[in-house]
Amino acid sequence: MKPIILEVVAPTLSGANLNDWGCCLLSEAGAEEGYRLSPCDEYPEDWKEAVGYVSQWMKNIRSLYRHRIVIEMVDAQSPLGIWKQIRHRVFRFPAFIIDKKSTYIGWDPQELEALIDRHI
Repeated sequence: MKPIILEVVAPTLSGANLNDWGCCLLSEAGAEEGYRLSPCDEYPEDWKEAVGYVSQWMKNIRSLYRHRIVIEMVDAQSPLGIWKQIRHRVFRFPAFIIDKKSTYIGWDPQELEALIDRHI
């Protein structure tokens, strides 16, 4: 069975090597190896809560679907991120694109999981 691709489109804060939002999310997604992780403590509490929530959410999805899903992080401010926003009509964040076909925008884990289940 070929794994489905879950693209997470979210804005990031720019940094020298890799932005902090990406670092926090990548560390939860298990892909931080080779990157310099920046401390996330310098950002506002609401930002840290949002990052923590999405990070935990992606960790849960990764453990729930294991080998059936590949999670890709897309910086909403990058050229690819802008293209994804136009292509999939993403106007709010976080946005999740499942197998380049379906889009979910919002914070409800059950809705996202139901959409992923339909593609599996």
